[in-house]
Amino acid sequence: MADLPDQELVRIAKSVASANGVSIADVQTAPAIDSTGHSAVEIKLVITQGSSTAIMGRPSARTVSELIRELADRGDDRLPIVRYEEVGVSGS
Repeated sequence: MADLPDQELVRIAKSVASANGVSIADVQTAPAIDSTGHSAVEIKLVITQGSSTAIMGRPSARTVSELIRELADRGDDRLPIVRYEEVGVSGS
């Protein structure tokens, strides 16, 4: 299995987030290592300012689980480490 290119990761993440009603301003990816030392990929979903309440609970969990499943279905066997950040918060 091969690692998906960053552009494909971004496209998939935006599509999954949109399908779950999560308003995304940007998606950023970076190589990472998981806790066992294996290759992983960090996927940061940058949400639009003021929409943090929209990702509480079920929409957040559904977006993350569907993103992980979609990447696995497309043959990327890296562990996706998915996190959210709001525009204007934490330096974005």
